Amino acid sequence: MKISIIIPVYNSQDYLRDCVKSITSQTFRDVEVLLIDDGSTDDSGALCDALAAEDQRVIAIHKPNGGTSSARNVGVERATGDYLTFCDNDDFLRDDQCLERVAQSLSSRPVDVLMHDNCMYDDPQGTVIPPKETNLAEKVAALSKADAILEVISQGLMARAVWNKVVRTELVRSNGIVFPEGMRNEDTDWSASVLEYAQSVGWLDDPYYCYRKGHGYAQTSKPVTRVMTDDLAAIIGRHVMAIDNLGLSDLDAHAIHAYLAYPFIVWMGQTGSMGECRKDDRVSLEMCAHAPLLLAADEDPAVHLAATAYRVVGFWCTARLLGVAFRLRGLFGRHHVS
Repeated sequence: MKISIIIPVYNSQDYLRDCVKSITSQTFRDVEVLLIDDGSTDDSGALCDALAAEDQRVIAIHKPNGGTSSARNVGVERATGDYLTFCDNDDFLRDDQCLERVAQSLSSRPVDVLMHDNCMYDDPQGTVIPPKETNLAEKVAALSKADAILEVISQGLMARAVWNKVVRTELVRSNGIVFPEGMRNEDTDWSASVLEYAQSVGWLDDPYYCYRKGHGYAQTSKPVTRVMTDDLAAIIGRHVMAIDNLGLSDLDAHAIHAYLAYPFIVWMGQTGSMGECRKDDRVSLEMCAHAPLLLAADEDPAVHLAATAYRVVGFWCTARLLGVAFRLRGLFGRHHVS
């Protein structure tokens, strides 16, 4: 079994070597690291070449700047592994046996999508912050795809980030799953497609991925804009339609609705915080029409709270309440909607 790890690189000379070394130092050796230099303007491109020269499993690819989605799509095209996953250029793997445990899990129970949690790395403090310990792998292994997705969601563990998933390469290619270029919230879109087409999913009780926070280059440090919320609304609407077009069973459809429900309340909170969720706004009216369907799929604890408010005070008041919660950052901190 070979695992491809795709790393879009843009102006990350301060972190890239540590990121790559955390992968090449793994005890599991059958790995390729695809460094997609997306038109960096610092020394990251040269560093990609240097890292490739040091280890033949590292491949440096240079392209004009096109954004994260464009870089990831190039990586997927070039990947030769049986499975693929992603790493951001400032993040890293927690210890040198992470991929060994991933490979063991996939060997003992091959699945299309293996999900896992992640640690946070506080960059200013230099400390790893682990999440709450999970013990879900055996339970999820005994469930159907839909029930497994719903179980992960009900535990508040379903991340939309793509680096929380190890995916069978053939699933991605045979179904033409690509990242949408020129828009944000691309992880939410790609992960939704993967879960729609997957026949089986698994869970690994190992939060081996370390997500670096607290530095100015992090995506979470960027302010929310109307363009970003419109992108998220478009993605949610597209996948609501895709569920019907794919002819999913009722239970599989409910599982994807439950997956979309959290990004839906994120949209409500983001637009509510900006005063952009309005009765005279076309996008807001379209999202309001999705509310009965998506908020009925309230397995996620955060969604359940929002759905309870929705049933009491309606869509528009709930959006305002979620806007307050979004400004306080208390509700939306764990799911990595991007």
